[in-house]
Amino acid sequence: MATPELRPLGKALGTEALDIDLSQPLDAATFAWIERAFAEHPVLVFRDQWLGAAEVAAFGRRFGVPRKHALVKYRHAEHPEVSWLTNVDEGGGIDWYGVKRATDWHTDST
Repeated sequence: MATPELRPLGKALGTEALDIDLSQPLDAATFAWIERAFAEHPVLVFRDQWLGAAEVAAFGRRFGVPRKHALVKYRHAEHPEVSWLTNVDEGGGIDWYGVKRATDWHTDST
């Protein structure tokens, strides 16, 4: 495995973390590197990651106890600490609240 590196994505915001595969178990040293990078760069981008809900939940738990989304219908059934961004409702129609959630970036609890 290559040594992780950081690459700035712009002058204002965003840093890319290179040479990290979040789909694989992270050893303590690699996770400590991620924690240090996150402390200095609060928006980290990990490109080309192929993660299912279980992997996203496991990665989130490494930082502490995740907060579940307030809207239960957007929680993943098996991993409720992961929420969906969707614009399609259960019947296949347009979920207008989901459209709003999926097109406007915001945060409720970081």
